[in-house]
Amino acid sequence: MDSRKPGMLRRLAELVYPRNIYCMRCGDTIDDSRRHGLCDVCIRCIPWAGENPFQAYMDEFAFDDVWPVVRYGAHVRGMVHGLKLHGQTYIARNVGQLLAERVLMESASWHVMTAVPLHREKQRRRGYNQAAMLAEYAAAELGVACRTDLLIKPRVTGSLRLADSRMRRHMLADAFKVPDCKRREIAGKHVLLVDDVCTTGSTADACARALKEAGAAGVTLLCFAASAGYRKGEDA
Repeated sequence: MDSRKPGMLRRLAELVYPRNIYCMRCGDTIDDSRRHGLCDVCIRCIPWAGENPFQAYMDEFAFDDVWPVVRYGAHVRGMVHGLKLHGQTYIARNVGQLLAERVLMESASWHVMTAVPLHREKQRRRGYNQAAMLAEYAAAELGVACRTDLLIKPRVTGSLRLADSRMRRHMLADAFKVPDCKRREIAGKHVLLVDDVCTTGSTADACARALKEAGAAGVTLLCFAASAGYRKGEDA
């Protein structure tokens, strides 16, 4: 997997889609004064999140905390699907900025940022990894490095879309891996893991288990949208 590709796509998006021309949620025309690429109406209706929605279930997961930007639901589903499924990669720039601001709200320390990987064949078909793009933008906003090569997904898991949380965990068991040559880079470190959406926590849990088995001291999930208890309909 070419770890340079998210950065290349990020630069291409900046050329093709200048910042803040259209609202990333409804598509209405906006101007440079509209922060985060949202019109006044959409910025008011989005369900902003401040707390970890998985707090009551944390003993079930390998990750240690969740830092969400919004609650997953109808108001943000179009943005998530646009970025993930419909090639609207320009959305990643503004979401990455939101992720960076979410990080700055926290006092907890972390050492290295990475992203939930895709299997190389799925990434080839899609053309990009949306989580890696978000991590690249967030890292650029924060002025830190992003290491999207620390996790790989060596096997195909199939679609998780119709699976409940128990089935997803079974399908994702050992699906992610830290390459042997990268283990020293995360040993004893707290990893900030970036993804676009987290609904059941299964994907983040599988990634966190792989990171901790490779020696990571802790894993915090940084995601755009999260909603604990949502059991069907998303690959997360």
